[in-house]
Amino acid sequence: MLERKILFKQSRVGSLGFRANKFTFLSFSTEALIAGFYIAVTRSITPIFLVANGYRLEDILSINVFAGLFSLLLGFLLYRYGSKATTKPRLLIAHTMERMLWFTIPFMLGNKLLLTLVYGLAVASTLPTSIYMQTAILTSFNGVSYRKIVGVRSALGAFSSILGQAFVVLTLATGADGSKYLNLYETAFIIGILSSIIVALTPASIFRNTRTMVRNGNLDAEAKATNSFILLVTVISSYLLLNMAWIPRIMNDLKAPDYVAALIGFAQTVASIGSSFFWINRNTKTYRIALVLLASMPLLVSFTLQPELHILLALVYGFSVVGVNMYAARIYSDLVGEIGVFRAGTLLASTNSLALTLASIVGFMVSASPSIVFLVSALLGVVGLSIALTGFPEFAIIPKNYVQLYSRIMYQTSISSYNLAVYAMSESA
Repeated sequence: MLERKILFKQSRVGSLGFRANKFTFLSFSTEALIAGFYIAVTRSITPIFLVANGYRLEDILSINVFAGLFSLLLGFLLYRYGSKATTKPRLLIAHTMERMLWFTIPFMLGNKLLLTLVYGLAVASTLPTSIYMQTAILTSFNGVSYRKIVGVRSALGAFSSILGQAFVVLTLATGADGSKYLNLYETAFIIGILSSIIVALTPASIFRNTRTMVRNGNLDAEAKATNSFILLVTVISSYLLLNMAWIPRIMNDLKAPDYVAALIGFAQTVASIGSSFFWINRNTKTYRIALVLLASMPLLVSFTLQPELHILLALVYGFSVVGVNMYAARIYSDLVGEIGVFRAGTLLASTNSLALTLASIVGFMVSASPSIVFLVSALLGVVGLSIALTGFPEFAIIPKNYVQLYSRIMYQTSISSYNLAVYAMSESA
């Protein structure tokens, strides 16, 4: 009788755990579905809004330099001094504050200093949101289930992003010049707050296991984590620099209307829906295709003079970007057991901040010549591709023993460079 009671209790606990996991899956999926609309509108409309109000490429790059540096500082403070536990209140506060900051951007247009500050804060606010969200997901799912939730979130986010991008295009094409941008920001804010409500309804129990999240892995795991971070920063820098230069290219150089520029983001989003399912279960070597396409796109954008053809390029580019993102998710989900959930989540979320800083600084230095900006974007993509083909066994086109050697060299070089930078800063302080 006692044994039957124990079995009954175990079965009941297992059933409750299964239901909780299903509800968690549903919560994270719904959040991505709703948030995709808000993200698509705010991220796509902001550069168009700035260019339409007289901002040039160098202005946009300078604003993004500050945003990237502020994000890096915030990321360092969170990792070095912040709590390593992801709690529901922390995620909810970061989630809500991010949406409020993006909503305030159009009200700062008259003051460039305030606009730079608010935009920097808005971009930086995405980092804690991303870190806490990534950590919560990595804690709740692993292996195949993690790749499944990433794929579902990507597909649902892309679907709602299409709705958001379509809304942007229609509003820009038909709305009154004086109010259409503000209407877009207002709508995005309302939808964004709905996604925060979903976070508020997510079970608090999923955050209980996030306190044991920081650990040091063995040398091979540390090398793979560091080298993956370098690879992703390089590749994402290429992507961000191209996106920053693409809108001014369309509107200023090719004299296309703002709704055509908005179609660039719309096309990338359309491509990301089907490509999420294409990439989710692919052999790792297939991700070479994504890296090659991403590296070649900046020059194609630079040399294409017909605005309508840029929409086709954006479709291909969206396909490749999803491939890179899915590979990043696969890398860090495999490393969770070695380096800990918090480090994996922080590294994955921080790649965008460092990439934004790198892309903005380098782009600003050569912004006087837009063609050089596209060339630098292409070079960053080629560097990332070269790192993948020589330092990662799953991509390598050289013998395995050389891959291990190059991987160790890259890891040791990055550690030495980091130590040198820290020493230089301490000496100058």
